[in-house]
Amino acid sequence: MLATISGIIAVALYLLGTWFQSQSLFNDKETRNLVLGTGGIALVAHLINVVEVINTSAGYNFGFFKIATLFSFAICALVLISSLKKPLENLLLAIFPIAVISILFALYVPSSYIPQSGYTAGLATHIVLAILATSIITIGAVQAMFMAYQNQQLKQGHHFRLIRHMPPLQTMESLLFEIVWVGLVLLSGVIVTGILFTDDFLGQHLSHKTVFSIGSWIVFAVLLLGRYQAGWRGATAIRWTLTGFAFLILAYFGSKFVLELILNRT
Repeated sequence: MLATISGIIAVALYLLGTWFQSQSLFNDKETRNLVLGTGGIALVAHLINVVEVINTSAGYNFGFFKIATLFSFAICALVLISSLKKPLENLLLAIFPIAVISILFALYVPSSYIPQSGYTAGLATHIVLAILATSIITIGAVQAMFMAYQNQQLKQGHHFRLIRHMPPLQTMESLLFEIVWVGLVLLSGVIVTGILFTDDFLGQHLSHKTVFSIGSWIVFAVLLLGRYQAGWRGATAIRWTLTGFAFLILAYFGSKFVLELILNRT
């Protein structure tokens, strides 16, 4: 019941926030405080919904739609917090509706996934951190690709409507490094909880995932060091972000390929 109530409240507030921001974009009304306030309350309701749909009485439910709503929560939280000091509200016109869809799917679309009651709290924390890290770094990769496109369009003198309503390139770059910071912190949590709560995290069975996860962590750490020591930005930041993302994808999909198709393990 709490999952449904909190979910419906979050959906209603996200839709209201979307409407407020559309008034700002298309009718030049000042709605920044309304958008951020509404979004902030929606985020709290969304968090309650995430906890309730994943941590069920039958066990931890990490089904596709449950993970999707956790993913959308991470996106909304990151952009809303960043919007407190940067003009990023127009991004919410896309992000809020995504959150609405994910919540409704998590609540009402049936799934064949069977909740797992055998997970310890530590292992569940490791899984949630891994999902959040992957989510945030995926956002960073999309952000990097969009920055590359935005930079190309500006250099060629194109000014499509989408580009005109997006934040300035410098603001987008600043957001990218905030995303990388959050991703690095979450990856650190994934590695630490993996060592503490996963029996075979450093063993042969998970060695591929471990190596690529640590590789991704190193790439993002070097990127941030380069940013603050040598002023890395632009194309350099984009390349390193996409490289770190590639390592992470290899950690979760490449290791699965090696284990199941090459080593015939599950």
